[in-house]
Amino acid sequence: MSRQKGSRPRPVPEQRRYHEQFSAGRRRPRSVVAPASGEPLVAPPTRRRLWAAVLFSTLVLVFAYTGVITAIVEQDEGDTDAARLAVALAVALVPVAFTILARVSRAPRAFRRVLLASPLAVSGYLALGSLIKEPTSSLVLAFGVAGAFVLRSDPPSRPAPRILAVSVTALITLLLYVLSPGTAVVAAPFLPFPALMAGDRIAAARPAI
Repeated sequence: MSRQKGSRPRPVPEQRRYHEQFSAGRRRPRSVVAPASGEPLVAPPTRRRLWAAVLFSTLVLVFAYTGVITAIVEQDEGDTDAARLAVALAVALVPVAFTILARVSRAPRAFRRVLLASPLAVSGYLALGSLIKEPTSSLVLAFGVAGAFVLRSDPPSRPAPRILAVSVTALITLLLYVLSPGTAVVAAPFLPFPALMAGDRIAAARPAI
């Protein structure tokens, strides 16, 4: 018996199930939206990714701090133009460091965080440095506190334990500067962002902090 032209046989249940599974596999997953902010939620980064954000941003911060030290040396030698150039390069690297810290850790609103943290870190460093007359612990404290709000934090990570770890690290750096200024100057730029990971470990060990 011939079927009418244009008619199409109905698929058997097994074929229908196959087509549904195939179509579902090709669909793009729906983005989960946060009920409070209305922004898409991104999966929490792994610890390895957080450490990558910390290490790469620390590398940029080391170059920025080298520019500051170069500016101090050039200023002492009377080369004002070279000192200004070194300071300008150092300041330009600050938002780069925070951008890496935010982007690699998949922090929400990364651009806004960098836009707020960069001038606050620079101004805080200058204010603390002029107050305590010491360039190392002020760097750790200013950039560590700013970084606490840039690096993505998912529970149990919170800014308070991070700031606590940064403050303790800044105090240790100050004591190191009193005992061995050269060692403190070399070590200072490597400390602010790794201290944030220490704060996360504190929060994980004692969630009530």
